[in-house]
Amino acid sequence: MARKKNFDEQEVLDKALQLFWRKGYHATSIQDLVDELGINRASMYDTWGDKHRLYLAALKRYRQYASSWFLEEIRSEKPARQIIENFLKHLVNDMIADADRKGCFVVNSTTELATMDKEVQAMVEENRRTVEQVLAELIKEGQASGQFSSAHSPESLARFIFSVISGIRVVCKTQISNRELQEVIDITLSALD
Repeated sequence: MARKKNFDEQEVLDKALQLFWRKGYHATSIQDLVDELGINRASMYDTWGDKHRLYLAALKRYRQYASSWFLEEIRSEKPARQIIENFLKHLVNDMIADADRKGCFVVNSTTELATMDKEVQAMVEENRRTVEQVLAELIKEGQASGQFSSAHSPESLARFIFSVISGIRVVCKTQISNRELQEVIDITLSALD
């Protein structure tokens, strides 16, 4: 008979996410996880299998958190331009508000692991495709309504915006100011005109 877990799996996963996000995969030891999560090694291995599986679960959880706000915006009746502008401003505000300057967990995973870990690479690539597809649909809608120029395809503009978003998430780990980032947002939005 399987023993009942005496911990909340999602709560522990959130703690693991925060630890991996703060330290990275390679710098996080099993002992760090045991200490931070408040569970023993056996419970961790029984639940997630190993450190790598726990990391993948944390990355998946982060993607769910990170996309929830954007999905709500998309479901609203706001014009496409306002949705994209709000998304960029929300992104900058979140990054600037993070006193630890952790950046984005997906971007951090990309730079640390994607070239050597096929599962992380697949998750990161799927994330890029999904975000670009959503942005392309918004841009297509904006072009159809006359909010955006049709000089470039929705797909190429979506790829450009995704690249800017990734760059913002990297430079936010430095001491870049909100004003400087607002300039980046303004230039990015001007590419849609």
